[in-house]
Amino acid sequence: MKKEGMIPFLVIILLLSITIVSQAKDLKVKVIVENANVRLEPDLGSQIIAKVPLGTVLQSEGKTGEWHLVILPADEKGFVVSGYIHQSVLEEIVEEIKEVPKVKEEKPKAAPPLPPEVYVPKRVEKESRLGIGIRGGYAMPSEEKYGGGLEYGGNFSFIIIKYVAIELSGLRFQTNVEGDPEELSKGKLSAMPIQLSIQARFPINGKFAPYILGGGGYYLNSFSIDAGITDDWNDLGFDVEEKVENTIGFHFGAGIDLFFTKNIALNADFRYCLAKVEGSWSLTDQVGGTEASGELKDLSLNTIMFGVGMKFCF
Repeated sequence: MKKEGMIPFLVIILLLSITIVSQAKDLKVKVIVENANVRLEPDLGSQIIAKVPLGTVLQSEGKTGEWHLVILPADEKGFVVSGYIHQSVLEEIVEEIKEVPKVKEEKPKAAPPLPPEVYVPKRVEKESRLGIGIRGGYAMPSEEKYGGGLEYGGNFSFIIIKYVAIELSGLRFQTNVEGDPEELSKGKLSAMPIQLSIQARFPINGKFAPYILGGGGYYLNSFSIDAGITDDWNDLGFDVEEKVENTIGFHFGAGIDLFFTKNIALNADFRYCLAKVEGSWSLTDQVGGTEASGELKDLSLNTIMFGVGMKFCF
């Protein structure tokens, strides 16, 4: 092949290679001096339009001789300025544009079929509903002429639903009577209230169960006159006797069950009992058998009772 035919062919090949290189590379320049001058024209005598500090990286838009045409960052007003920087104060940074490999799309794999569900019966914890308890405490009648005394007894409870229960209690207390000419003489008054209560319960965390209660009961009462008084009447030839009748009463109060285990709880409560008692007295002549008698009406047996005890649930 002749040389004249080779030259156009080589020129075409060179242009194609330059185009390919320019497409594969992205040319940036980095300032390597303290302040690089940016000039209006690619000439050392041209006007300086800006200064670029050390380390600044700029995009080279092209090269004219030994000068790079760069675009400076926008100023405060948003204007973009371009100018020329001499290659002696720059370092070229060539970044090859790598083709991003295509990610092969994988079709989602079908989930393996689940094994058939096996029925497992759930374990149901049976809540304790029945409870038997014992208690002791102090009973304090509201009337000043009656003294306080020990109170003791037992109870049986049944939880109807989580927040409601019924309780049957059998209690007993004894009080000293100071004596009143219009009421009972000096002696001892015993009462055994059998109370049926309804509890509104407020369980907390399965450990605490505060409650309020209210209900009614039947009071089995008895009274014994002080031995000194009976002896004095006996010396005079008379037998003296005073009786109190059984009665119906009402009560209300509040308490708490504190569970140490699922089946054992410490119980504490107070209740205010309201009751009116009727009574009678008699004086009998030991010789002639003559008897004098009378009635005792509206004897107050209002009592505040405080008690603590243990409760066993099952």
